[in-house]
Amino acid sequence: MISGISGSSTTPLAGSGSGVTRASTPPPPPPPAADVSSPAISQQAAFTAQVAAQPTVRPDQVDRAKQLLSSPNYPPRAILEAVAKLISDSRPE
Repeated sequence: MISGISGSSTTPLAGSGSGVTRASTPPPPPPPAADVSSPAISQQAAFTAQVAAQPTVRPDQVDRAKQLLSSPNYPPRAILEAVAKLISDSRPE
């Protein structure tokens, strides 16, 4: 029997024979319900609406990406070498 833990009881393990017990405790209480009128919820709703209103494609960023990809020096050689080192270091020997 486990002592000193309030609200717990012991039940034998199935097929364990005599003398082996496990503690069983009641499940934790559910979290309190969210107050839908709280300022945090209304701020979240406003943020979600702002994100939904944004375009899925940003033409200025598409133009920037095209410009970078047209350059023979992109990505810089140092970046390529660093990525290659990370890949080779991560391979098992």
